[in-house]
Amino acid sequence: MTMTPYFSIIVPVYRAEPYLRQCVDSILGQTFPDFELILVDDGSPDGSPALCDEYARKDGRVAALHQPNAGPTAARRNGLDRAQGEYVCFVDSDDWVVPHWLETVKDHIDENGGPDMVIFDYDRDSGQPEQPVLAAEGYYDRARLEAEIYPWMLCDVRRRPFGTQLFPGHLCTKAFRRELVCAHFIADERITVFEDAAMLYECVYHARSVYISRQRLYIYRRVEQSNLCHYRPDYFQELKMGLDYMTASIGGISPVLDRQISGFYVRKIIVGILQAYGQHSSVRAAARDLRRGLRDTGLMGGISSQGLPGFIRLYVWMLKCRLFLPAALVTVMRMEPEEQPHRPGQ
Repeated sequence: MTMTPYFSIIVPVYRAEPYLRQCVDSILGQTFPDFELILVDDGSPDGSPALCDEYARKDGRVAALHQPNAGPTAARRNGLDRAQGEYVCFVDSDDWVVPHWLETVKDHIDENGGPDMVIFDYDRDSGQPEQPVLAAEGYYDRARLEAEIYPWMLCDVRRRPFGTQLFPGHLCTKAFRRELVCAHFIADERITVFEDAAMLYECVYHARSVYISRQRLYIYRRVEQSNLCHYRPDYFQELKMGLDYMTASIGGISPVLDRQISGFYVRKIIVGILQAYGQHSSVRAAARDLRRGLRDTGLMGGISSQGLPGFIRLYVWMLKCRLFLPAALVTVMRMEPEEQPHRPGQ
């Protein structure tokens, strides 16, 4: 192993005691050994801090950092400040990776001249991913990114009427050149909903080259505590913070990106409606949550229908005209099978 590791792997840790050993063991068992593993205890009140220290004592590649509870973004930044690797990867403490994860990523890097990012796919512990990588596998230089990725990156309406992304907005299914992720790491640690996406697509836009793989190298565990697996009364307030951040970071660069930011956040409004529907089992109650959330945040003021396809443009018109019950009804009627709402206890 070289003095400077090739990969830095950052794992924010909070209430992860039941899962942490599987996560860390899957990383330490990689077939490519040249990495450092930075475990960042985010003030966890369970046995996770002691487990982090135990791994740091046993393996010289592991560092255990401890901070007062400040959320996953702050924990990742803390780890990033310590990172020395040429490339940086993020893993969530309740997930795990396949044994050849780093070896496969390293092969893609070596075979393609050192792209700024490698994007790969994932599996769910309970079955197929609901949002797989849709972009074609291969190497993308700047010209190919501009022709094939940026026009559909955030809002691809060629497959679904409400749109989807060409690849999921998770940080954990990406490897970043360290300089790129340090330059564009999210600056607002208060954002806790879609905080990954708030910085990921900025990184993709500023990358000189990207390699996209459809190999499933990461295993995502769905747990009740996940931000996106349960109803959040303050969801629309947090969504507005993300919209403001993304608009400030990549908005105004091109009409293509501006259109996609609006389409992306329309899609996330739909996620909020489905969460509310899953909680209340009532379209009317979901519409009430929608009305309250949009009224209290002014979220629609940052969303434009200009350049969006007809169906989404009509949906934006309904929201801006305060037709919340029809909008909620359309959302529930048009949802895909994998979007079935997650109800408490499921």
